[in-house]
Formats: sequence, C-alpha cells, structure tokens
Amino acid sequence: MYLRSVSRVSKTFSFKGGTNSPNAGIRIIPNKLVSQSDVWKMIETPHDSLRILRYPVAVLSQYNGSKPTLTVIYDQYTDAEGIKVIYYKTPKHFNVMEGIPCELPMDAFDDLVTGAVDLYVQYSAGAEARRRQQQEAAQKRARED
Repeated sequence: MYLRSVSRVSKTFSFKGGTNSPNAGIRIIPNKLVSQSDVWKMIETPHDSLRILRYPVAVLSQYNGSKPTLTVIYDQYTDAEGIKVIYYKTPKHFNVMEGIPCELPMDAFDDLVTGAVDLYVQYSAGAEARRRQQQEAAQKRARED
C-alpha cells in the first residue's frame, strides 16, 4: 500500500515570499504522514500554544468499522481549502482465462499489457546478452587450455 496526501491552502507559514515571489502561485503543499502514536508530538499543548507545523500532518487512524479514517491536522497559520489523497495498493489476483475479474478499470489494460511486453523484451534482451557473454567466456577458456 502507498498512501500520500496533499493540501490545497490559501495561506500557510511554509509559503516563501510575497505576491511577487516565484512561489506565490503555488498553493499545494504535501501533508506529512505520521503514526497515530506520534500525534501528541505535533499538536499544541497549554505550554506550547503557538506551535508551527511547516506542513499539515496526515494521520491514518485505526479502522472505524470497515474503513480507515484519514485525519489532517494543521496549525492556526494555515487555511486549508481542500485535501487530496493518493492511495495505491496491489490489486487482488485475477485470471482472465479462469473468469476471475480484475478490479482495475478497463482503460488501464493497455498500459498493463504494454508494460508487461516491455519488461519481457528487456528481460529477453538481457538474458540473450548474458548467454552470449557466457559462450564467449567458455570459448576463451577453451582456447587457453
């Protein structure tokens, strides 16, 4: 599993420069993924009420029923307008010949097949090169004997 998230913000402490800055139009910042057990290190306490979070913190909480919950924490200097979550996982086993459907969308199959063919061609070319090197090494040893 791969999980990443970004925040679209109108202001944050992490922005560099003013309106004339080259970064002035950039309003997307990455969220820092932390473990739920480390959240206490990030949030404000009565003794540390002006804590600055350079990047919003994303926490994947324990399963709530059947679905996990993603919580995004940000400081008083950040105005979040939206959150985007990018989640990749390994697809379940599928076999077209046996009628076990694939959970990926149909428009992904061209990329899958093209990628598989490219991998096979690269592997075959590498295997052929290794076989040729082994033959040349064997011939060289035979000449030296």
